Amino acid sequence: MAGKSVNRSRVQAFKFRFQRTDKAFRFQRTDKAGHFQRTDKAGHFQQPDKAVHLSESPVADGHSPTIAVQPVTTVTSSKKGRDRAQGKQAKAVRSRHHSHLATQVTQGLRFLAAPLVWFCLLAFCGGTGVAAFLWLTTLPPVANCQKLPPAAADTDQIYCAEQAARSGKVEAQLAGLKLVKPWSADHPLHIRATRAVKEWSKTLLTIAQTKADQGDVAGAIVLAKKIPANSPIHADVQTALLDWQQGQNRGQVIESAMQTALKQQDWETATVKLQALAKLDDKYAQQNLTRWRQQLATERIAFQQLQQARQVAEQNPENIAAIGQAIAQAERVDPSSYAHSQAQSDIQTWGQFLLNRLTEQLGQSDLAGAIATAQRLPLSLPLPPVARDLVWLSRAQPLAAAQFFTRSPFEQSQQLWVALAQVRQIRADSPLYPQAKSLLPRLEQQSEDILQIQMANSVANLKQILTLQAAIALMQTVAPDRPQRVYAQTLIAQWRKEIQQLEDRPYLIRAQQLAMAGTLPKLKAAIAQARQIAPKRALRLEAQSAIAKWTRQMQTIEDQPLLNQAKALAKQKKLKDAIQIATKISANRALYKEAQTAIGTWQAEIQSAEDQAILADARALADRGRLTNAISLADQIGYGRALHGEAQAAIARWSAQRDAIRSTRRPSRRYTSPSTPEPYRPAPEAPYEPPASAPAPPPELPPP
Repeated sequence: MAGKSVNRSRVQAFKFRFQRTDKAFRFQRTDKAGHFQRTDKAGHFQQPDKAVHLSESPVADGHSPTIAVQPVTTVTSSKKGRDRAQGKQAKAVRSRHHSHLATQVTQGLRFLAAPLVWFCLLAFCGGTGVAAFLWLTTLPPVANCQKLPPAAADTDQIYCAEQAARSGKVEAQLAGLKLVKPWSADHPLHIRATRAVKEWSKTLLTIAQTKADQGDVAGAIVLAKKIPANSPIHADVQTALLDWQQGQNRGQVIESAMQTALKQQDWETATVKLQALAKLDDKYAQQNLTRWRQQLATERIAFQQLQQARQVAEQNPENIAAIGQAIAQAERVDPSSYAHSQAQSDIQTWGQFLLNRLTEQLGQSDLAGAIATAQRLPLSLPLPPVARDLVWLSRAQPLAAAQFFTRSPFEQSQQLWVALAQVRQIRADSPLYPQAKSLLPRLEQQSEDILQIQMANSVANLKQILTLQAAIALMQTVAPDRPQRVYAQTLIAQWRKEIQQLEDRPYLIRAQQLAMAGTLPKLKAAIAQARQIAPKRALRLEAQSAIAKWTRQMQTIEDQPLLNQAKALAKQKKLKDAIQIATKISANRALYKEAQTAIGTWQAEIQSAEDQAILADARALADRGRLTNAISLADQIGYGRALHGEAQAAIARWSAQRDAIRSTRRPSRRYTSPSTPEPYRPAPEAPYEPPASAPAPPPELPPP
């Protein structure tokens, strides 16, 4: 800024000097003798009467020269000579003026040339720098990976591969490795490709490790082998592969032996192999350990079920009921166990026995027995037409007589439709056709009732008062002689309770909102709101429970000041006043138990204060050796008082001391029969009132 100001000042000074010089030469001239002549506005020189002599006076340093104007006498000449002289003088003046002007312009241009050059140079450098910065910071256009042509540049292809690999998918990592695989070491993008191969390989190895941890060791090995050998982490891949393959081989050998033991029901060998598998220190074995433990337990349970079924069948081989029970027991064997195939073989054998008995019963016209036998036949057993009709009929009869659902209405309707279809397939030439014909109307009624119940349930599931009322109206159309009349009435009762809940719930919610304030007026209003739920309503019990809770809360608010006042008095050692205040809380109040506990504590403190003096006097007597008097005095602390236990302990101690003293007393020379000691009689329990002055106790015998 300072340089610019100096340059501007120099330019202005140059302009001022140029203008002043131009003005002087325009309006003045001198002749050869130095006479001063003026010109008019048109530039013509005037002939003054007196010429002005210009002379410059010497000036001091730092000041401009001054022009002295002196009058001189003019020289007259002829007009032509004067004009010629004036023309020459004017030409000389103009020539000198132009020469001086050119000199001044040249000096000014030299003065401005250096700043102008530096300014242009600075502007060029600045523009170049800005252009370079913009070129460096402007990113090249990003490739469209969705529409990348096959002949795209390698830069675009690896960019799209890196973007796809960020998803973490196995396919994207493998595609990236396949892309850079044919690139040689002298490829321009070799460094970038190597870095990308390392990242993709790490991702694939991590995914493979996750598969191995989840028990899929085979899948982990297959995936790890797809990592190329030129990967920077090839050594880590080979280490992981070796570990997985060794663990898989060891585990496979043990698992093969364990599987053979399970097939042979050799539980001891299977347990030993399971323990060996648990000792393997690899993730493959640990992942499969839980599965083999579960399979061992499943095989044992399945084998026990099969053994129980066989025992039942062996105990009563000719009993149809026992064989049916054995079949039912064998059908519960887990299908995934090795014992399931043996169970199926036994079921086929027992089922064939029942089928033979069924044929005999049909031949003997024992329809009831045949139906009972058919109900025990296994479902997987192929049946002849007559036996098949009998089985269908036996399965349809319970459904036709059912009054309550053991399953959901949808499942029950499916069973009814299947039974209806089967019964309708019984041909007219079948010996069971009359029974099937009489059973069809009942099944159809059951199916109609089930359909109606499903419709009502669908309407009632909206849980609105109007929809519940519509469902009830729909269920009331089930006539008393219909199979599902009882179940329909049960649903009606349930939906009526739901209607009552929907009607009364707003009262209870409003009451709960009022009670949240916790003040007496709000609690009273909440109780009044909850009491609007009438007896025998669905929410009556919940409302009564809430009323009891809020009543206790009100009692607590009302009685808490009394209890606080009593506690404050107790802190001031005014225990009797505290007890008197606390007894105002009656027995049916919420704080009654707390008040009684506090009263008991304060009464114990009062008793301790009253009896402490008695016990202290008794101890003083005992210290002076007057044990009997001490015992009599301490015995005045009655049963139930705070210090009764302490007093009794002291009495026992003093009685022992007194007995010891008497036993060590020396006998006298003259024998006298010992007097019978008077039995100890404790004083009656009466409130102790210490006398003003205690009487002097009788003297005791001194110890020997």
